[in-house]
Amino acid sequence: MLLALLAMVAFGADRLGWLFPHEGAFTAIDGDSLRQGAQEYRLHGIDAPELHQDCEDAKGRPYPCGQSARNELRRLVSGRSLACAVRETDRYGRKVVECEAGGENLNAAMVRSGWAIAYRRHGTAYGEMEREAKQAGRGIWQGRFDMPERWREQHRGTLMRGAATSDSGTID
Repeated sequence: MLLALLAMVAFGADRLGWLFPHEGAFTAIDGDSLRQGAQEYRLHGIDAPELHQDCEDAKGRPYPCGQSARNELRRLVSGRSLACAVRETDRYGRKVVECEAGGENLNAAMVRSGWAIAYRRHGTAYGEMEREAKQAGRGIWQGRFDMPERWREQHRGTLMRGAATSDSGTID
């Protein structure tokens, strides 16, 4: 009975990704999502502009901030081996992770650079970094933008029809 229980716990922990860290090369899908092979990963505790989201710079000119956020994450993962610890699995089947490369926490780096916000719905770990990026006018904080969650809500119908989906096809 005890062995059966331990086997069930081990199976569940393995399915959630808790037993073995996910390591190696990853590709940035957008500013808060990665892919390794067929598996998609969502960075824990942060939210970045959606891939097709536009923002305004300091002079009020529109620019593709979603693509800029993806480019920053691409820069951070390019040519580096990542180690990602799984926190949970989201409703889309993505592993929700904290990743690091060379001792640098990539979730924190995205917030610190201003290309992602602290997603307080899932924790408060990055709040101070967000305040610093905002005060310095880094990334999306250089001008005006809709919070990514609000942008998704406003464009959900368009996203669901496929006119503006991310590379992953998910909208969250």
